[in-house]
Amino acid sequence: MDREQLIKKVLERLGSEALQRLRANINKDGTRASGALHDSMYYKIVKTRIDIYMANYAKAIDEGTNPRAGKPSSYFVSKIKKWMQSKGLTGKIRNKSGKVNINKSARAIAESVYKRGTIKRFGYKGSNFLDRAINNVINEFDDDLLTAWMSGLEDELNKIETNG
Repeated sequence: MDREQLIKKVLERLGSEALQRLRANINKDGTRASGALHDSMYYKIVKTRIDIYMANYAKAIDEGTNPRAGKPSSYFVSKIKKWMQSKGLTGKIRNKSGKVNINKSARAIAESVYKRGTIKRFGYKGSNFLDRAINNVINEFDDDLLTAWMSGLEDELNKIETNG
């Protein structure tokens, strides 16, 4: 196996393992709701790097969001409502007839997110699921990456000796 094939093989293993760890982290820390983030994750090998892709709101889960001024958009409220439904939450706010009103509950949660940030159990700082997964995988694969790199270096040195 030549150097490029060896590096690609290691990167494929690394990318696959990174996705497994990322998905495991959102399951373990309870930030998986609908499964949309989980299902959106994929990676591509581009030359000698791994590009990992996922839904754009992953950053908010990973880092949390800062408090902000103003009122949440109806789009944001609808996303909160969808999250509530995927978690089986109906809310606590009732309308005049005494029925729980999920729309008002979703708006109240959205306003709280705007006022305080996300995610309370992580101190409004986010779950840090990205760094935890990636650092763990990189530490585990250091030897494989070094071996692949050294193999390529040995091949280059042998070419120099042969041609020199």
